[in-house]
Amino acid sequence: MTPQHESLPWRAIGRGAIIASGMTFLVGMLLAALGITPKIDPGLYPLLALLVGTISVSVALHMTDTTRPACLVAMGVGVWFLSGTAVLVGAQSLAGWFQSSISIAMTMLLGRLLLGTLHEPPVQSSYAPIVRSMPQTRRNV
Repeated sequence: MTPQHESLPWRAIGRGAIIASGMTFLVGMLLAALGITPKIDPGLYPLLALLVGTISVSVALHMTDTTRPACLVAMGVGVWFLSGTAVLVGAQSLAGWFQSSISIAMTMLLGRLLLGTLHEPPVQSSYAPIVRSMPQTRRNV
């Protein structure tokens, strides 16, 4: 457990936000090159965007090794601010950017859940407690 008053690892949070945004951007460009856009595939595109965002958040959390809820929220805010560059280049409206906060929050939560399922502790044998409780022998090898 980490103490409540420990400062946030801002460098890792920034790195995670850049990793998640960058991966999502690159896959978005790949999808556009393949002809999968929100206007052409209105049913498939949001699902793919959610899947890609979830995987990219999970990879970013794994690479930065931060899983505290405060870090997750800070990383989500960082991703949201980085996605604001779409407003600056005219690819998204300001209202659309504000509405994207819901999907970013979902992606952050799903990415954290995916990371949790990928890093489950190994299952121990039912004999493990018995073996550990046995006295160790000393051998001269």
